Amino acid sequence: MAMVELNPAEWIVLCLGSLVIALLYSSVGHGGATGYLTLLALAGVLPDPARTCALITNCFVASLAWYRFHQAGHFDRRILLPLVVTSIPAAWLGSRLIVPLELYQLLLGFALLASAVALVLRPDHIHAHHSHRARPWPVALGLGAALGFLAGLTGIGGGVFLSPLLLFFRWTPTKTTGGIAAAFIVLNSLAGLVGLGSRVAETPPWLAAVTLAAIAGALIGVYLGARRWSDTAFRWALACVLLLAGAKLGLTGGSVLWHRSHVNTMASRPAQSDPLPFSHPTH
Repeated sequence: MAMVELNPAEWIVLCLGSLVIALLYSSVGHGGATGYLTLLALAGVLPDPARTCALITNCFVASLAWYRFHQAGHFDRRILLPLVVTSIPAAWLGSRLIVPLELYQLLLGFALLASAVALVLRPDHIHAHHSHRARPWPVALGLGAALGFLAGLTGIGGGVFLSPLLLFFRWTPTKTTGGIAAAFIVLNSLAGLVGLGSRVAETPPWLAAVTLAAIAGALIGVYLGARRWSDTAFRWALACVLLLAGAKLGLTGGSVLWHRSHVNTMASRPAQSDPLPFSHPTH
């Protein structure tokens, strides 16, 4: 399998970027897979190795966040259970699919754009003392299945979508969404890795540096996140990065798919031969 070659400067930028992404995401209970996938895709890493690296990194980073939020009392397994009952098999199924590079770029671009919107629109005004709605199991099961499948297909944990939805439905207090999202990410990422099977072994060893850098960033983020330090500016910065990266990947993948579809359409048309000049119909 061909793999991109990075020079030392690009390798350092990739590792530093992973460290910063993990620091910011772990401080709010997320694993940061969308950020790692952005860096890896822009670096030219192929989909399967990129998904494997992002899922492994997610497991470590989100596990630290899950532990921190659980220790602080910001976790509710009653909400997590109906979500993961369907998300785990759906994540396994999504990871089993082999996605063409162009379609992968388009799907990842959409996921990044949706993540940017979710980060920007994440409510700041919902507090723990607000009333919370009942959690209907059918809705939770359907939501878990949809997010799990997307997680396995693209190599994300789904937490960046789950957190704003939990707040939108008013199922949990604000801080509890961090603990639930972190657990959701870990379990979906593990299911995705199982689904990838032997493709995990094909991941280049040098991508382990991305995971190690992210773990270092997560240790800092987990420590700082205990006080929920001013993440509004970081959310906007992350949203801008995800917006630009998502637009780039989405346009790249979409344009290639459109061009290929256009070429196939033209090729499928029957050739029309013009009549020869001065030809006369035969009787």
